[in-house]
Amino acid sequence: MVVRVRRALLAGVVALLGMSGTAAAQTATPLAAQVPAVGSPLVKGDWPDPDLSLVGGAYYTVATSTNWAPTFRVLRSTDLRNWAIAGSVFERPPRWTRDSFWAPELTELPNGRFAFFYSALPRRAWTTRPNGVTVPARGRGQRPWYCLGVATAARPEGPWRDLGRPLRCVPDGTIDPTPVAAGRRLYLVYKEDANAFGRPTPILLQRLRADGRRLLGQPRELLRNRPRSWESDVIEAPFLVRRGGWWHMLYSGALCCSRQCSYAVGSARARRLIGPWRRNPANPILRSGAGWRCPGHVSVAGGFAAFHAYRAGDGYLAGRQMHVARLTYARGWPRIGSGRPLAPTPGAATTSFDDGFAGPALAPEWEWPVAYRPGVRVGDGLALRAPVRATGGTPTARQLAGRPDAAILARRIGSDRLVATAEVDRSALAGGEVAGLGLTLAGPFAIATRAIGVSVGAGEPAPLTVWARGGGPAATYPLATGGAPTVHLRLELSGRSVRFAASPDGIAWTDLGPPRKTPMAETARIALTAGGQRAATVRFARATLAER
Repeated sequence: MVVRVRRALLAGVVALLGMSGTAAAQTATPLAAQVPAVGSPLVKGDWPDPDLSLVGGAYYTVATSTNWAPTFRVLRSTDLRNWAIAGSVFERPPRWTRDSFWAPELTELPNGRFAFFYSALPRRAWTTRPNGVTVPARGRGQRPWYCLGVATAARPEGPWRDLGRPLRCVPDGTIDPTPVAAGRRLYLVYKEDANAFGRPTPILLQRLRADGRRLLGQPRELLRNRPRSWESDVIEAPFLVRRGGWWHMLYSGALCCSRQCSYAVGSARARRLIGPWRRNPANPILRSGAGWRCPGHVSVAGGFAAFHAYRAGDGYLAGRQMHVARLTYARGWPRIGSGRPLAPTPGAATTSFDDGFAGPALAPEWEWPVAYRPGVRVGDGLALRAPVRATGGTPTARQLAGRPDAAILARRIGSDRLVATAEVDRSALAGGEVAGLGLTLAGPFAIATRAIGVSVGAGEPAPLTVWARGGGPAATYPLATGGAPTVHLRLELSGRSVRFAASPDGIAWTDLGPPRKTPMAETARIALTAGGQRAATVRFARATLAER
């Protein structure tokens, strides 16, 4: 008998107990029915490639974190509606990794422990030997590309222990791992990233050691993309479900990201795990519609399928937001909701906040770039210090020092219509130090390469600069403060139009020039910034965000 290794997949657990596919489906239905109607999106903000698990009566989800730390935030909910950050897989990423942390998968192993599979760019090239052990590659000219990693823990919240080296590395790269059990054996299904180099993309199957920490034998191909179909150049993100004597593979195809995306979800089925696999004639079974675009990267738990999608129109700045829909079956094939995401729900979730940084710790929603960890101290305000060294990436910390956003402390946004404010303590500014508020590119690839913001420096009148990287020249505006100890900065976003203002008291505001167009077209975060000189240290009394 074959089952999916995952407590989150109720049908798989029932199959493990020896029940038929029909009995499994009947058992799964009451659990799903107990869950109240959920909003659309389920979680606001950029939570791409969501992995959904059901463990001990609680739902957990982990998503792609790209180049942000803490890496791989773990969200927890008891009702699928209200979510809170319960931890992170990595506070500091493993040493073998550089950045680009993608496509996580949280899995319960047969021994009761948990394994966490993910993809990341390594610092150097590695190679996986025929015995499954991955070692540093020898010779020059070998490019580092995406490798699979694995960490283990006693519970989903961690603490997590990484293997300390990649689980699998090949020249074409490997992403989107998902574990499967067949009898007493474990397997890993994953995508080889050959489309990044203009070649077809296969979905592969390879045996996995029982503790999840080594691959065994050689991979076998299950499926590959059909270029002249809706899949185009890519199939990826496999997720396997066992039901009624069939294996069902849910997978995504076409272009995942950007405003030009064409992502959708298809399915295939096979009697045996190794195939042959037959595609669903109704593909794609989940596509754009109902106010959302490019849904994809499905994960299943408790009768629900989780996936991400962009908000149609100007909503791309919020990134790929998390959704769920019921997973059902008709005529032997899976269905995800109505075949389109649920229409946007008024009042569903929010990324609004009001943070006075009272301490004793920074609110868990705040994040920073992996390669440029700022100094942070909270308690009666926030002290933010620009990094004095970088852990990888370009520019270096020294080159970064002159930027107004040498330090970035950011939060996700759930809407392209919002008002954000920051109250800067002017008495903490000295020399060329500047403190600011802005929007920064958040992914899915290079972060902070495009940004726009307003910064204030020391002096009277207060020198204010509206700046943009990749979006036009800077402009300076003096603001008379009358000796006020703080300056309030305001950012208003409406679609891709952003307007800045400043005030000495937070009541009477002065507009800082005309509206500007954001230099990023999709996936932004609101950011508090510090810079202007090496090791700049600034202080914020408060920061707020209100969605419109």
